[in-house]
Amino acid sequence: MTTPTKPDRALLERWLRDCHVAFEHCGECEALHIVAIQNLDGVVDSRLFLEHYGLLFTTELEIRPMAMLALTADIGRLSLDYPTLKLFLDIVDDATPQLVIAGVLPAGAGLTSAQCANFLSLTMEGTRQLAAECLDLDYLFPQSSKARSGPSRALH
Repeated sequence: MTTPTKPDRALLERWLRDCHVAFEHCGECEALHIVAIQNLDGVVDSRLFLEHYGLLFTTELEIRPMAMLALTADIGRLSLDYPTLKLFLDIVDDATPQLVIAGVLPAGAGLTSAQCANFLSLTMEGTRQLAAECLDLDYLFPQSSKARSGPSRALH
């Protein structure tokens, strides 16, 4: 049995490499940017933070302003469908609204590599599924050049 340890940045980076999760550093924040999630349609940014209480995995999706009413009405259902994720809307006056998806793993008592891998797997897969569902519901700005199939189901 592996002994839980309180991860530091070097250990977290090693665990990410062991799990084959590609990440990048930026010069502007302390987070590790998760490449696989950042490449999804509608994703503004996806980051993993090492906090004093544990791990915080956040992803921001860019919401079409005309889809805000429908998404606001649907956020309760989405929260129930993705119980391991925390969802909330970030609406700032001079920016495009965003749906923030977060996963939190407390690590006060320490973590093992397997616990970290399980958290990453659950959070990344849930985020992928939620982003795809939001794209299908026409809540997001599609960023790829792929043609959209079928009519929009969003309220206008």
